[in-house]
Amino acid sequence: MDITQIRYFLKTAELLNYSRAAEQLFIARQSLRQSIAALEKELGLPLFNNEHNKLSLTQYGAYLAVSGAEAVQAFDNMLAGFERFANRQTQLRVGFSVSLFPFILPDTTSALRSFEEQYPNIRLEVTHLTNDEAIEAVEAGQLDCACIIRMACADQPPLQHTLVTFDAGVDFADDSLLASRAEVQLCDLTGMRCIGMGSLEKTLRPVHQACLAQGVTLDYAPIHSTVDAFYQIRHGLAAAFDIYRPDAPGFDPRHTARLTGYSWEVGFLGSKACADRDAVTIFCDFWQHYAASQRPD
Repeated sequence: MDITQIRYFLKTAELLNYSRAAEQLFIARQSLRQSIAALEKELGLPLFNNEHNKLSLTQYGAYLAVSGAEAVQAFDNMLAGFERFANRQTQLRVGFSVSLFPFILPDTTSALRSFEEQYPNIRLEVTHLTNDEAIEAVEAGQLDCACIIRMACADQPPLQHTLVTFDAGVDFADDSLLASRAEVQLCDLTGMRCIGMGSLEKTLRPVHQACLAQGVTLDYAPIHSTVDAFYQIRHGLAAAFDIYRPDAPGFDPRHTARLTGYSWEVGFLGSKACADRDAVTIFCDFWQHYAASQRPD
């Protein structure tokens, strides 16, 4: 079985007439009949009924008409994508959440330069956005993919490639009511001003859902700059939803507690509307290997 046989079958299934199908395929009617017969022999099942010189699909033919069309479309998309790549026409619109800098992501400048050297046929258009803006741009098809951070949640599109996961934590100042707590729960944050790397609805979705379910009201505001967030935490202006990394340099258990039951994931969210998903996969695979190579053993 090859893609040409499937194309011949699909045209015959569409027109249900050998002569008309052969004419549109620019082949002899006999060649078309032989191709269909060979396909039926290979499958071991009839694809067409032929009663009184009138064609109709069998149940097997009806199934192949659907699955075969999907296979041909995927094949054509692959050829078109490869042609764009070979002709240096592949362009990826990539976003990075500013909330990832400078503590979570490795040096993006070096990584992007290395990618462009290894894949000169893929042109990158890189944009830096807030975490929520990056998610929204991918969902709207304005970006092909974006590197984001978000709390893990079952009822949202999965990351195409997860670079790293962390437990969730809460950072606070020395004089906070949470001082020296090893673990906190959402109810412990009631009445406190809280900040985080994005909105509750998009970046901290499971927290938002839990607040609604438990009747917890948070005085919450997104703070996209890590420098601003650090300032507010250290001056006792807010407690911050953050990653929990006891192995990180400068980690102080007096200022950070684990947020029970929550975790973060960092990685690439891909757009369903992307025309070059293979190129996105290449980019995400590269970044995954690059990020792993930058971590200390």
